[in-house]
Amino acid sequence: MIKTPEEYFQDQEFQVVPDAEKGKFTPAELAFMQKYLGMDQAAALKKLGLEPPAQAAPVAPGTSVASAARPPEGTEQPEGEVRTEAADSRAVRSAPVIEREPDLAEQLKQATELQLVSFFVGSQEFTVPIVTVQEVLRYMPPTRLPTAPSFIAGIINLRGRVTPLVRLRDLLNIPATGENQDKFIVVCRRHGLQIGLMIETVHTMYRATQDSIDWAIESHLGANVNFVSGLMKSGENLIGIISVDHIVDSVLQL
Repeated sequence: MIKTPEEYFQDQEFQVVPDAEKGKFTPAELAFMQKYLGMDQAAALKKLGLEPPAQAAPVAPGTSVASAARPPEGTEQPEGEVRTEAADSRAVRSAPVIEREPDLAEQLKQATELQLVSFFVGSQEFTVPIVTVQEVLRYMPPTRLPTAPSFIAGIINLRGRVTPLVRLRDLLNIPATGENQDKFIVVCRRHGLQIGLMIETVHTMYRATQDSIDWAIESHLGANVNFVSGLMKSGENLIGIISVDHIVDSVLQL
């Protein structure tokens, strides 16, 4: 029995990241939650079935543990006040430091052969390097984020990982022709953040050598050049290689 492309990719063994421990998040996940969840972080995580990350109260430099645990004598602790202006400023300065991986585009340019997962968004075919892919899933509705840009559809809980879903149509300026034609999610991971690329259909797997790839793409793509790192030649067609690094940077607004 011949498998459909969807069944083929669902059977593939990609490099799946181990399930997250409860309350354990990467610096990139923490940065994402701080940026888009804000005061509603606990409620959003609860809806996703996740526990909020443990937080310690900020302590001024030089303050002993004993003195930090109680207010100064002769003062009253205001009811319901959990943070001070100084504490807020310290929290801003202690934003998570994202651990960046080596530049993927440069690594791809040095590789003898590239393995690429192909899919369609509308009538246009794109690829992503298989080294970034965790798995391919059927679409699932996300929890929406009111403060997020329009290209972020929301977040899902994927084995304990906060996973933003990205509308590639919006990023790549591809007009939608129906209510929701994105039926699959290509799950990718870079710099400690797992993201889901919303696509219409999965297509095939390519093995491409450097002589079939054009890395000087500015003249071909214009505004879309930020999210496409190269073009692969397949017959008469040029197929874009999606830059997962740049999409993660856009999600985190780096």
